[in-house]
Amino acid sequence: MTKTNKIVLAVLSVVLVAAIAFTALTGSDSFLNKITGSIDTSSGVKLENLTPVSFNTNHPLVQTEQKDLFYEMYPDGTFLFYKYADGQFSEVTGVKTKDVQITCSYQKLKVKLHYLETDAGTVGYGLFNSQQKTDTKMFSYVFVRLMDCPKAYSSTARTKYILLTDMDAEDAYKTDKTYSDMYSYDMGSGKTSLVVSQRDRLVQNDGTMREDWTIFTDSMLNVGAKYDLFASCRNYDTKDTTVKYDFLTVANSRAAKKNSATTLTNSPSYIVREKDGAYFCFANTEKGFDLVKNGDKKNPLAGFEGNFSDYTVSGNYLLNKATLEVTDITSGEKISLKKASFTELSGFVANETGTKFVLFCNGEQQSMVIYNTESGETKIITDSIYDKGICNFCFIDNGTVLFSTYDETGAADNRIINF
Repeated sequence: MTKTNKIVLAVLSVVLVAAIAFTALTGSDSFLNKITGSIDTSSGVKLENLTPVSFNTNHPLVQTEQKDLFYEMYPDGTFLFYKYADGQFSEVTGVKTKDVQITCSYQKLKVKLHYLETDAGTVGYGLFNSQQKTDTKMFSYVFVRLMDCPKAYSSTARTKYILLTDMDAEDAYKTDKTYSDMYSYDMGSGKTSLVVSQRDRLVQNDGTMREDWTIFTDSMLNVGAKYDLFASCRNYDTKDTTVKYDFLTVANSRAAKKNSATTLTNSPSYIVREKDGAYFCFANTEKGFDLVKNGDKKNPLAGFEGNFSDYTVSGNYLLNKATLEVTDITSGEKISLKKASFTELSGFVANETGTKFVLFCNGEQQSMVIYNTESGETKIITDSIYDKGICNFCFIDNGTVLFSTYDETGAADNRIINF
């Protein structure tokens, strides 16, 4: 994982060949209704035609696990929270702070947590970086998340709260971050302790423990999770050209020996999803990888060719960037999006129900391609606003998208579009 001396703005520019149009298609109302053919790029519509809400902040807004709650992160470690309701943003008051000390690669880091206790749960964050006054020299960026301990992890973490650390600055504006450590946390005493031991980790060139030795993601930590899952490259071979992950549970990892067989599955990616008591992930094959349920590699739900880097994931959906075919990770069902001609795909976001997908694309003109699988409509939006780059995007609900751009001063312009 990459470290940098400042928060990297994951700038995603957006462009598409020619302009944009509406195209209505016929078919059933089911999820598997196919959108086929090619997009007519002879004309286009402007973003302003969708009357977006625009809200300016110093730094881009990032969605929390509560979809209508967002945070703004400052380099000095300050966090502000904003609520989205009735088409407007408003700053949230009553933010609490608490100083916490955690140990990473045997170095102590001091972080100030900013958090809210809401009816939907505890939401909190902290930031350590090289711009702050510190005696620690080994780390330049550590993002810390505070949350209520998910039920699936409660027996192993043995605490009401957990802390997670992400050391990849390029994750700064992602809504599904990767965390290399999980700590149990006592809110009263401030005591922290690792949930999964670092003792067997390999050491990186910078002297820190490998950050991909254990990986938790926001998606793994959902409230309804049945399994205390995490991914690990514990079978890492320094001669391998790719890193392969085993999916483990925290409970069985404490008894598992290094390089022993996993009870789950070896995978080309740390992507894993849960639904209705089952878990879904990807297993290597000779030609690519398979989507498997509950580690059953003999009966895959779907097969894929090529490298995992040829695909991109949003929520429960996997997109083939070459063919624009989308696969539901929790079922293996597929839908073929209408073809669009573009130089490069720079972003993909899906709503929870799989009824709307948005592509951010590069080409002669900058564009968003919006697919509605219920109506069969495809819409392309072009606008010069994309010249300033897009750093994050997400669905707030099934028909509303947020994305952030930059104005002339470098501040963030957060735009909400309702389709």
